[in-house]
Amino acid sequence: MEKVKPGKQLAKTYCSNCHLFPEPSLLDKKTWKKNVLPAMGKLLGAQQLDLHPFEESDRIVSHQEFSISANDWNQLVKYYSDEAPEKLPPQSRSAIKNVTDWFIVEKKSIGEFPTTTFLKIDPGNKWIYVAGRDSVLTIFDHRLHQVSNHFSQGILADMFFTSDLKNPGDRKGVCTNIGIMDPNDLKTGSVYVFTIGRDGKLLTKNLFDTLARPVQAISSDLNADNIADYLLCNFGNKDGNFSWMQNVGNEKYIQKMLESLPGSIRAYVEDMDHDGLKDIIVLFAQANEGIRLFLNKGDGKFDRIDLLRFPPVYGSTYFEMVDLNSDGNKDILYTCGDNADYSNILKNYHGIYFFLNMGGYRFEQAYFFPMHGAFKAMAKDFNKDGKLDIAAISYFPDRKAQPQESFVLLERREGFQFIPYTIKEHTEGHWLTMDAADVDADGDDDIVIGSLVLPNGNADKKGERKPSFLLLRNKKN
Repeated sequence: MEKVKPGKQLAKTYCSNCHLFPEPSLLDKKTWKKNVLPAMGKLLGAQQLDLHPFEESDRIVSHQEFSISANDWNQLVKYYSDEAPEKLPPQSRSAIKNVTDWFIVEKKSIGEFPTTTFLKIDPGNKWIYVAGRDSVLTIFDHRLHQVSNHFSQGILADMFFTSDLKNPGDRKGVCTNIGIMDPNDLKTGSVYVFTIGRDGKLLTKNLFDTLARPVQAISSDLNADNIADYLLCNFGNKDGNFSWMQNVGNEKYIQKMLESLPGSIRAYVEDMDHDGLKDIIVLFAQANEGIRLFLNKGDGKFDRIDLLRFPPVYGSTYFEMVDLNSDGNKDILYTCGDNADYSNILKNYHGIYFFLNMGGYRFEQAYFFPMHGAFKAMAKDFNKDGKLDIAAISYFPDRKAQPQESFVLLERREGFQFIPYTIKEHTEGHWLTMDAADVDADGDDDIVIGSLVLPNGNADKKGERKPSFLLLRNKKN
């Protein structure tokens, strides 16, 4: 009789084929058995073997070959069922009670209910760009007066400007359209250039289409031929990729694959080894989660280095490259908190992380602030004291016990000591997106946070509409 391997060894063997091995302690027993193991088993063909823990609707009788045997699957399920805790421990921090007085909070509603998917502050024009799930882009000035609105080519996911911030004239840039926002494998996304006149009139021209749910595009000369190429985060669903479009002239591009897997969500171009070539750092936020470096070797060739890896239940959401300890090297500010998948329980390891650049492409964790459902964190010196503070939003906070964590401002003191604050309007929305910059040209950074809620969740108890976004106008200067 064939000897069955222990469950832990089996789990490491099968799970590590696709992503970092997830310890049983990362989820409770119920979530493993009812949600995550059935989802994993489908990928391994286990549901077709008519095995626990699948529902009847998941079971398919078939005679084909499967990638996991019945004995192996049962041992793997037993390992997670036996080793997982009954409940996850709570987050190890005190409740956030203090309300910041750094900002004046101004509310703005668009339409019948909040559909905000993307926000961008434009310091050049002192405008705020607000994109919605309804495929409408609305532009406001810094006083929150509407400049114009436009039907976009789909749901806007990202944008950057290509004209001079100090002398903008007609505003020019590039937009990334995810296509259909909900998970799918239809290639309905696109990237297009835009021009916006001083009157807010929008003109667009397509660059790339039939993309797999792209969420970011970056313009950069990646092969040092003095022509701008494009880097694309095609997040996808099951089908996506991370690639760059080589500019060969005459508005023609050749796609060059960097990673033929879905999940790329945000990237930076940075010369990490100071050799004059532009390297790429990218966050993958699905399945094989982690931050990867693509080291530019010249002639359009890149070597991949894994900087950080995270278990697939982390739900990576965002990162920034920023010098957190003032040593002249870019560190990593990272958030995890996406709770929309199979394990939608409160997780004590969700929050804000600092990983310091130790040299030699090594990054080590130096700080963690627990925050359920953390979706984005931005480092700025909001109070102009020479130290970087952190503004953060959560789309999946603990709405019953700790709704204040929907928006958190971490005031930096010495070293990595922070005092957490919130705003009294933290319950006014479900904060999906955020940007920070000086929108009114008074010398300090302001914040905008955007809300995406379901149509039946737009009114408060008084029947008032919930805001589509909040402007936190900095009053430090």
